[in-house]
Amino acid sequence: MANATLDAILELIPDSFNGPDDDYLTARATMKPMHGHPIAGSSTLEILELGGVTASRLRAGAVAETAPVALFCHGGGFVSCPMSDYHFYAEHISRELGVQVVTPDYRLAPETRFPGALEDCVAVYGGLLAAGYAPSSLFLIGDSCGGALALCSLIAARQQGLPMPACFVGLTAWLDLTASSEAHRQAFRDPFITPGWLRRRAADYLGDVDPRTPLASPVYADCEGLPPLLLQHGARDITRDDGRRMAAVARAAGVEVILEIEPDMVHGFHGLLESIPECKAAWRRAAEFVAARTGGSDMD
Repeated sequence: MANATLDAILELIPDSFNGPDDDYLTARATMKPMHGHPIAGSSTLEILELGGVTASRLRAGAVAETAPVALFCHGGGFVSCPMSDYHFYAEHISRELGVQVVTPDYRLAPETRFPGALEDCVAVYGGLLAAGYAPSSLFLIGDSCGGALALCSLIAARQQGLPMPACFVGLTAWLDLTASSEAHRQAFRDPFITPGWLRRRAADYLGDVDPRTPLASPVYADCEGLPPLLLQHGARDITRDDGRRMAAVARAAGVEVILEIEPDMVHGFHGLLESIPECKAAWRRAAEFVAARTGGSDMD
C-alpha cells in the first residue's frame, strides 16, 4: 500500500473485526469502543424534537447559528449505536464543512426493522422544513448505512411531495444492501467491514424484505428530481461499486453527480481525520461542494 500511515493504522485492526458470523449484539459490542468520544467544550449541543423524533443539533466552535444545516444519518450497520455516541462525528462534520448538524436518533435494528429508521429520518427532515428552514439551506449527509438512509430519505421525501434540499453527501455510503458487487468478491482487505457482515446487518434491518427494495437500496430507485450528489469512496472500500452504480443510475435520471474514488482508502476513511492527508482533502472537497450549493458555510 502506498500510504504508510494508513497501513500502520490498519495493522492494528484484527482480522476478526466485524466478522461475517457476528450477530447484532456482537456488532454493537465491537463498534461501541470506536464511538461515544467526547466533544469539545467549545461546541454547542442541543437535544430537540423534530417531526416527533428525538434529534440533536450541534455546532462546532466557530460555526454560526445561521450556517447551513446538515441532516446527518449515522452509520453503524443499522444496529449500532445510539445518537449520543455519534455526537463526536457530528462535530467532525460541523467543523470540517462549517455547518450545523442535526442527527436523528433513529430506531435501531433488529428491534425495529425497515422502514422504521427511514421513517424517523424522513420525519426529522419534514420537521426541519416545518420549523422554517429553507430547503436551499439544508442538505443530507450519511456515512456507510447512513448513506442509504439519507439518500432513501430524499427519495421518500420526494414521493411525499416535500421540497428537495440543496444536495446530498455520501461518505463511503452503503447503497446496495444485496452486498453483491464485484468489490465484495475481490481479494483486497477492507478492515472495517466484510461482505458477510454487511449481509448479516442487512438481514437485521430488512427481515424478510427484499434487499433490492428501492427505499432500502437506492441503487434500485428512480432518482429523477433528486438534488446534486457527492459520492466519496475508497478504492479499497467494498462499498465503492455502490457509488459507481449509484452515480450511473442518478446520471441517467438527469441528476448531477460527482463520484470520487480515493486511491488506497478503505470503508469509513473519513473518520481517520487527524491521521490521513487524503481524508482531510476529501473533507475539503465536500465542504466546497456543499458551500457551492447552499450559499457557503457561516463561521463566527
